[in-house]
Amino acid sequence: MLARGFAVTPTDGSQELASQAARRLGRPVEVLLFEDLDETDAFDGIWANACLLDVPREALPAIIGKIQAALKPGGVFCASFKAGTAEGRDCFGRYYNYPSPDWLRGAYDAERWRKLDIDEDMGGGYDGEPTRWLHVLAFKMP
Repeated sequence: MLARGFAVTPTDGSQELASQAARRLGRPVEVLLFEDLDETDAFDGIWANACLLDVPREALPAIIGKIQAALKPGGVFCASFKAGTAEGRDCFGRYYNYPSPDWLRGAYDAERWRKLDIDEDMGGGYDGEPTRWLHVLAFKMP
């Protein structure tokens, strides 16, 4: 995104990862948990690639609401999730919310968005296993 000239505000929820990212990017990376996001109409877009897949299911709708509030009218929100039918843990014991497309559509409260697309594809994960991924593209009402 930086190479394409976008003005970005990079963040990570972990101080260690934010520090590593800052070194790699050559610019500050703020430590920010999604639940602490408290902006209104501030961003043209928010990109959360595999960032929300470990948020407990019961907390996800409120966090999506905070992200929506932080977007400017017409703003775009991209996110990806490991697909499934129920929350659980992987072979390393890490928690994932594993949503289905229908569950995720409900968590986004689809009627609150101008457009909400959820696409599915196969990929991989850290465990090396084939993984079904959901990719969300949502546009805030103008």
